[in-house]
Amino acid sequence: MNIIFNRSGWNVVDCADAASPCAVSVRTAVRPGSRPQVLAAAALAAGTSDADAAALRELLGHLERGAPALVVLGRSQYSLRVLPEPAVPAREVLTSLRWTLATESDSPFDDTNAAWLRIPAAAGPAVHRPRQVYTVSTPRAALNTRLAGWRGAGLRPKVVDIQETSLRNLAAALEKPTDQGLGLISVDATGVAMVFTHHGHLYLDRHIELAPGGWAGADHDTRNRDYERVAQQLVRSVDIVHRTFPFMQVSRVVVAPSPKAPGFAEYLSAQVPLQVELLELSRLFNLDSVPALAKSAGLQARCLVALGASLRSAREAAAA
Repeated sequence: MNIIFNRSGWNVVDCADAASPCAVSVRTAVRPGSRPQVLAAAALAAGTSDADAAALRELLGHLERGAPALVVLGRSQYSLRVLPEPAVPAREVLTSLRWTLATESDSPFDDTNAAWLRIPAAAGPAVHRPRQVYTVSTPRAALNTRLAGWRGAGLRPKVVDIQETSLRNLAAALEKPTDQGLGLISVDATGVAMVFTHHGHLYLDRHIELAPGGWAGADHDTRNRDYERVAQQLVRSVDIVHRTFPFMQVSRVVVAPSPKAPGFAEYLSAQVPLQVELLELSRLFNLDSVPALAKSAGLQARCLVALGASLRSAREAAAA
């Protein structure tokens, strides 16, 4: 969550909950209109943890040498909250938020790592909505233990990121040059993730938990009931966006591919009053060097967050 300017690319390891770690090497696009090039993509065998140093070293062996490393934490490893933006100078915002978190959790100030992300509001004299920020926090001791384990396996991350901002990067890349917002929906090992973006900024996130194993072995009726629940949450979330951020109208939703969710995009398209599209990763990334990734919807679904995290270089370049 540190701002590290890197124009060459990243080695990204995704340590998502309930799934074995996966990793990608991505070279940043260097010419206008070109796509970032995926140089490598691999996942550990099911049931393997990032605490397994030997397995993690094996995973890292598939990646490009010399590229800076980025690790994405699983959702259980951090807390993401929306808080009022403190009315203090920018250099003091993080300290103020850490005091708020320490007070609310009754934990010592120095026991928590934190970072923050502003939720932009519409400008103008008629806008009276209080400013808000996303605040990410994780117990310092737990993170330090994980960092020590990673370093022992040869993984020394320059950046530690989270699931929601990684998906935000993908959604931002999918936005069209209009004033409309966009929703991105993906299925992971623990449930269904939704992020809603506008001009590249994260405005709302949702994560709908599913039973262990998700839809992999569910019968038709169970799967349809879950699909209906997700569709209802999608409509409610879009309504919240429209009421909370009236300048941001969401009419388009992109669904990431997942072999564990057959017919999911088609179901949403038939049930919700939105334009629903299926994400084609080859439109965002050059996959020529990784035919296994290009051909496997399962590997694409598993590497989705890691690929999104690799796009932080594009966001940095745009902001520079």
